[in-house]
Amino acid sequence: MKKTWVATIRTRNIRTFLTWVAVIVFILSLFPILALSGVDRASGDDWSFGLLTHLAWVDTHSLWQVLRAAFASVKKYYFSWQGTWFSVFLFSLQPEVFSHDAYWIVPILMTGLLTAGVSDFLYCLLVRFLQMSKRDFLLLDAILLLVLIQFVPYQSSAFFWYNGAAHYTVPFALAMFACACFLRFVERFRKRDLLLAALWMFLLGGTNYLAAILGLCLFVLFVVLFYHRDRRVLFMLAPMALEVVGLLVSALAPGNAVRGGEGYRVTVAALLRAVWEALGRGAAGAWESFAQYPVAMAAMLVAAVLLWDILGETVSRGTFHFPCPVLVILYLWGTYCAMYWPVVFVGGSVSDRSVSVGVPNTIFWVFILALFGSIFYGLGWLAQRKGKRGENPCFSVYVAGFAVALAILVICRMNLKNSTDYVCYYYIRTGGAAVYKEQMDELTGILTDESVKDAVVPFIVGEQGPLVHLPITLDPEEWTNQKMALFFRKESLVAIPRDEWEARREIR
Repeated sequence: MKKTWVATIRTRNIRTFLTWVAVIVFILSLFPILALSGVDRASGDDWSFGLLTHLAWVDTHSLWQVLRAAFASVKKYYFSWQGTWFSVFLFSLQPEVFSHDAYWIVPILMTGLLTAGVSDFLYCLLVRFLQMSKRDFLLLDAILLLVLIQFVPYQSSAFFWYNGAAHYTVPFALAMFACACFLRFVERFRKRDLLLAALWMFLLGGTNYLAAILGLCLFVLFVVLFYHRDRRVLFMLAPMALEVVGLLVSALAPGNAVRGGEGYRVTVAALLRAVWEALGRGAAGAWESFAQYPVAMAAMLVAAVLLWDILGETVSRGTFHFPCPVLVILYLWGTYCAMYWPVVFVGGSVSDRSVSVGVPNTIFWVFILALFGSIFYGLGWLAQRKGKRGENPCFSVYVAGFAVALAILVICRMNLKNSTDYVCYYYIRTGGAAVYKEQMDELTGILTDESVKDAVVPFIVGEQGPLVHLPITLDPEEWTNQKMALFFRKESLVAIPRDEWEARREIR
């Protein structure tokens, strides 16, 4: 008994120390991202989707007129390009609609939404249902968020480019918020949680198909798991139905056929073939991810060791149970495979940047959630089976687990160069960020000069790092040139080599 008590005190002290370390590291890890907030600028689709709303704001400075223009944008693109109505609504409200100095908010907003969504969901699951201490929740939450943020494949569309992040990061956060509402509803059966879940799910139906599928899959899982607790959980079928309605509105948009071209067809046979192929691609993608993100896997190993310790203490007093672990874990990985289904259906590839760089980001996030969920559910089931015998893992479990994680980190340390922090830090340290900011400030100055009607600007040179810049070209008929010209109310817009532009400026 004394030995067990000493072991409990020892592991709890370890977790307290690790919580402080994890939270501090997580907070510090946000600094390189936030350091680029003042350098970030709108680009590409930001100009086209934000055109009507920007002109409405410039002409009237009325939020009501801006909202009317936003709905007009949704209608325009619904019939001409794509049906994801809520995403288009968000696109039309990109920050530079209101101010050319407002884009700095994008990385803060997107990082904050991802953090808030995941944390809200984990808090409801771990603290409310498992009655885990807030200290242990913070420890696991910080580890999971570090992995999700630091090893996302494309930082640009995850945090820095509004159009990409609004279509992928925001919907992923919405799915997490909706799941949190589900858990709060099951706990207290309050109408406001049901209504909020219905709102999030309905909006989710108007975003990218991956996030919509994720939301539906998780809700189905929760309905099955919590049905034994109270049949009122069936009320959550209403939010699911609303998401399906929103999804159908999106899928049936005439603009989808326009964007898909002549070969665009929706048939039952094609849908079923895509399901089968998605299972194969998902299995291959999961296997590749284990090898592609070794440092992230080391962090998940640490999370597994901590979960085994924590769950041994909490499952006995929590209200969450772990039935049918094999089926649940298979379902989680089936959900991961389902992320490939929309890409397979349109005949694309996850690695194809022409499809969208936001797709790999969502697939990675769901991969990490499936992995964390599998570890959590499997160890929870084992802890319940062991009862009190599983409360206090020996100190050697910590030593072994952390030693393996450290070995992976040392051997695969080059993988850290792909992390979000390193990419941002390298871009700042090499001077690329300062050069980019100077050139973009110069470009904005020319475009906002009302006396200039036919704008001639220099090419933006150098690397953009994790940022996005769709360049202006020599051709005034180029799509980017035209959209930016309309946005800034120029009659024409072209870019020329920087040395030629400097020579013209000296002559003037």
